[in-house]
Amino acid sequence: MEYEIVYWPAADDALAGLENDPAMAGVWRAVDRVLGRLAADPFNPRLGTTAFMTPELGGVSATPAGLDNWYIFWQRAPEPGVIEIIQVHPLSL
Repeated sequence: MEYEIVYWPAADDALAGLENDPAMAGVWRAVDRVLGRLAADPFNPRLGTTAFMTPELGGVSATPAGLDNWYIFWQRAPEPGVIEIIQVHPLSL
């Protein structure tokens, strides 16, 4: 089953910034590849996703893009077969 992906405005802005910045082409390709994998099966353990709870958003998942500590933050939508991309952002620990 292919999942539909919808984007929050912050995620749309982040993706547009990556796509339009030639210096971020590698990050854009990595993020785009992982978005395709999320659409195929967001719950595949090989994605390395970490789930956590936030007071504001409830359950959120963070999937690494595999390049430079970039992560895709997402959650299940209320509708079945849909995931919402909340944000795409690098994490510094």
